[in-house]
Order: sequence, then C-alpha cells, then structure tokens
Amino acid sequence: MNKAISIILFSLAAIFITTGCHKDSNPAVPPAPAGDSISIVKRDEMLKIGLLSFTPQKHLYVSITRGILKCYISESLEPFDECLSGDTLKFTGGDDTIEYTPAGSDESRPLSNVLVRLEPVAGVENGFVRIGTNQQNLRPYRGVIYLKLEGKNLLAINQVPLEEYLYGVVPAEMDYSWPKEALKAQAIVSRTFALFHMPRYENRGFTLADDDRSQKYGGYGVETEPTTNAVIDTTNEVLTYNGKLAAVVFHAESPTRTAGNLDVWPYSGEIPYLVGVSDVMGIIDFSEGGMFREWSNSASFDEIRLALNRDGETFVGEYFSALSLLDISDNGRIRLVDILGEKNPVVDAMTLSRVLNRSLGPDFLPSNMFSIALDGNGYRFTGSGKGHGVGMS
Repeated sequence: MNKAISIILFSLAAIFITTGCHKDSNPAVPPAPAGDSISIVKRDEMLKIGLLSFTPQKHLYVSITRGILKCYISESLEPFDECLSGDTLKFTGGDDTIEYTPAGSDESRPLSNVLVRLEPVAGVENGFVRIGTNQQNLRPYRGVIYLKLEGKNLLAINQVPLEEYLYGVVPAEMDYSWPKEALKAQAIVSRTFALFHMPRYENRGFTLADDDRSQKYGGYGVETEPTTNAVIDTTNEVLTYNGKLAAVVFHAESPTRTAGNLDVWPYSGEIPYLVGVSDVMGIIDFSEGGMFREWSNSASFDEIRLALNRDGETFVGEYFSALSLLDISDNGRIRLVDILGEKNPVVDAMTLSRVLNRSLGPDFLPSNMFSIALDGNGYRFTGSGKGHGVGMS
C-alpha cells in the first residue's frame, strides 16, 4: 500500500472494524455478534512481554542507559547488587538456580533462586534497562525486566504499562513516516490486540510475545516522536463489536485482495467484520507498487530439513522428502501443509512461514499465498503478499 493512499484508507476511522491488523500467525479469533464502534477503556494494564522471541537463552547481559539499576531476588525489597551506567552484568542459567557475574568480575555465583528482577532507580530521565545475548547488542526497554529460569536457560520478560508498551509496538509495525491518521489507526488496533490476547502465554509467566506471534515490540530503542504521539492522541481507544473487544488482526501486505478469517483459520467460526475485501477501489489499486506483490525463493531439501528441525512443531527427523499442500482456500491461500519425512507433522502455512523465515531469511516465505515446484534438489516457493492476509494491511 503506498503512503498517499493510506491517508484515504486509515482516516476512515468509523469503519476500522471491517478490517483488522499485522502478522499474528495463529490468533485466537472467536465468533462475534453484531454492532461495532471505537470505545474508550480506562484500564492501566501492566503487561508482561516475552522478549527475544521468548526464546530462553543460556547467557544474558544487562546494563542501564542512565542512573542506577537495582537487582533483586524475585519480589524482594532489598537489592543484592546495583549497576551503574557503563557497567554490564552477566546472568547465566544453571542447575535449579540463576548464576550472576558482577560488573568487572569473571567469577559467577549462584543466586539460589529462579527469578531475578531488574529495576531502574525512579526519577532518572531516560534511565532504561538494556538487555541482550551479547554485550555489543543490548536493547533498552521501559519498565522492569524479569529473568526467569526455564530448564537451564533464562527467559527475559519485560513488565511495562500498556500505553508505554505501545510506544514500542507502533513503530515496529508501521513506518513512522506514514500519515498521522495511519499511525493513529495502528495505535488503536494494536491496543485492542494487546488487551484481547493478554492471557495467551500466562502459563509461561508473560502475557504477549515480542514478535509476530503477538505483535512486534522493539522497546524504547525503536520509539519515534510521530508514533508516540499517535499512541498519546488515541489513549485508551479500542475497537469493540457489540460491546466487546474486537478480534482485530493485521498483516503487512495483501496482494490485490485481503482474506477472510475462514480463508486462513477455517475452524474459527464466521466473524462478520473479518471478511476479504478487494484492494481495488474504482481506479485505485491499494496494493500497486508493493514490495511483496510477487516474490520467489528457493532452497535445497537439506536446507529445508535443517530449518524444519529447529522447531518442535515442524520437526521432521533424519530425512525430509516432500511438502504437500493439504488445504487451499477459494482465494488461493494455503491453510495446512503436510511435511513428509521420518516424521510427518501437519502445520498451518503461517507456522511453516515462521519456521523457514527464521533460518532461511526473514522474507523467505513471506505469506500463505504461494505455490511450490521442484527446483533441482529442492523447492522453489512462488507467491505474493506478506503475512496471513486477514484484516488491516
């Protein structure tokens, strides 16, 4: 979608509910009754976001942008250490405990606990926790960071107020240079999405993921003035349908037509406001000039097998022989894929997309609208669009 056209599309706030939003690979979308509106909810929700694609890490490094960072065991009121700006702490997953290496030291010590809380001293402007898997690539985040032991690895969780969370979502989902009304639309939809999906990962101690399994969240480091203003200008505004939060979804780019929810999730039940619509309005083609109007990528059988085996949902075993497209919607979107090999997992197309993209490149298989053909000792994937195709594009 080009920038000029977006002014027309996104300023139609009254009909946002007929669309949705970005790349949630498998949203829980319930049936909904009738009646839509933009509503105000005054809820100062505190969210917990699983960082680093909620993948547990053996080692995590932590610092503070400004001021002092206090380190606590769980919800203790007494810190076990403090970190000054310029210092870096190291935490390591151990046997039934978290190991801690102070700044300037090479010696670690067990903390005799499975949960650490990292909290900036209040009152310091732009004093944010920075965290990452190596000392050279630490990302800053608002709020508090928890390190939770999972097995022998560490899961990083960011506790942050809803509105501050959105400061790091809107610029991650939409270019800050887009028109003001487009950014405000994204803010409203992202706020609705967050509240609708909050309990999704509560069994692991957080509410939302930081990648497109929820919605992208980049923390303080991606914030911009235009996107932050869009969040502020729409504070507490959400989309509702018949008095309840709408099941909004969105994607990056649709190729001439969006999909209905049944095109992608056939068992989700009919949702009247998640229907496919044409990208063409009169003489205007909203998808014209899109980066993903057409795409094609190839990989060898061995490359695909290695990628599939890096995820439990697609694990194929010692050999991989074929992909079979089991279920295709009327508008050409793939619903289910049978992976044939030593194991024979059946997954939805967006799961396959996520797994292959992680290993073969972020846009190797951008959408669920594709075909496959043998290409030497591998497959060529040819398709269009980016994302699942449902809702706002």
